[in-house]
Amino acid sequence: MNLKNFLLALITSSIWGSSFLMIKYSLEELNPSDIAIYRILIGALFINIFVRAKENIVKTDHVKIFIISFFWMALPFYMFGIAEQTITSSLAGLINGSTPIFVAFIAVVFYKLKVTKIQILYIFTGFIGVGLISLSEGISDVSFDIGFLYALIASISYGIAVNMVEPLIKKYDSLIVIKIVIRYALLLSLIMLGSTASFKLPTVEVSLFPMLILGIGGTGIAFLTYYKLLESVGRISSSFIVYMIPIFSIFFGYQFLNEITNSIQFVGMGVILSSAFLYSRT
Repeated sequence: MNLKNFLLALITSSIWGSSFLMIKYSLEELNPSDIAIYRILIGALFINIFVRAKENIVKTDHVKIFIISFFWMALPFYMFGIAEQTITSSLAGLINGSTPIFVAFIAVVFYKLKVTKIQILYIFTGFIGVGLISLSEGISDVSFDIGFLYALIASISYGIAVNMVEPLIKKYDSLIVIKIVIRYALLLSLIMLGSTASFKLPTVEVSLFPMLILGIGGTGIAFLTYYKLLESVGRISSSFIVYMIPIFSIFFGYQFLNEITNSIQFVGMGVILSSAFLYSRT
């Protein structure tokens, strides 16, 4: 990976890593439904302005893309918003780091991906890491926060989406797929969340800039730069972006909100990332 691609990877992972901080800031004024809808709306406007390639998707694939939009954006964006009402942005980012393990698990169980015994072991150790992350109060004080479950649902949802979207990205231009996914996600979010959204307009003083960063950055620019990197260096080399996201989420959470991540959670994150990395290299 050359310097240009390395910098592209840093930009992408830092934008996605900051998303959890932006959600936390936005919650000061908006509810989770508002955040999900506005994030997708802003991202959809950005993507549809800058991605101008022709759309030529088979009708039957539109059904698949519609389902993908639920698991890739509509559900997880809402789940992370609910989660951060009770957990820190740092913890949400840590849980998001478990996505590669769920991608592998779903691929093996539901898509019958052939794997070795050692790869099954790495999936198992990855789940042990998820358990360690749940110990927000440390190993001496075992407790459970419902927000952890919501964030975990979001990560599982990403795992489902990645497995579903991979064949379509191989079949079509990846940016075209994203463009249509985000359109359907906007429609779904309005149907699912419209009744619980306040539709309060973000104010400059509180949530406008966090929402712009979430929409333009996390749901717009980051997707474009990620798939640019994917085309340049391939799936394996670009996958380390996922491993860097929790690092940025911890840094931003500590720097701006003074959030503390305990040593057991760091161990859990290390177990997850190591397991995912070794699985992808086996």
